[in-house]
Amino acid sequence: MNNLTIQIPKFVSVSDLQRNYPSLLKQLHSSRQPLLVLKKNELEAVILLPEIYESLVEKIKQYEEQEALSVVEVYKKEKKAGNLRKMRRIEELFAE
Repeated sequence: MNNLTIQIPKFVSVSDLQRNYPSLLKQLHSSRQPLLVLKKNELEAVILLPEIYESLVEKIKQYEEQEALSVVEVYKKEKKAGNLRKMRRIEELFAE
């Protein structure tokens, strides 16, 4: 048997959040899992701890930087291979 753990996210309604904010905030800190806030059974908001939010933002930033560097590398290879051409109009991008 493997050690795969599946955590079920914590769902709370907007009214529960209003009534039990201090308790739910304690749960958020102890579980370190996001709170998914529902309004009329639709996802209204997600509440994260600040350090988790900052970690996600940093990961997104790193991903975007890697993608940009990858695009630059492709450009350099294509330029070196002579596969680039100048276009005078945007329509030339879609011409076959």
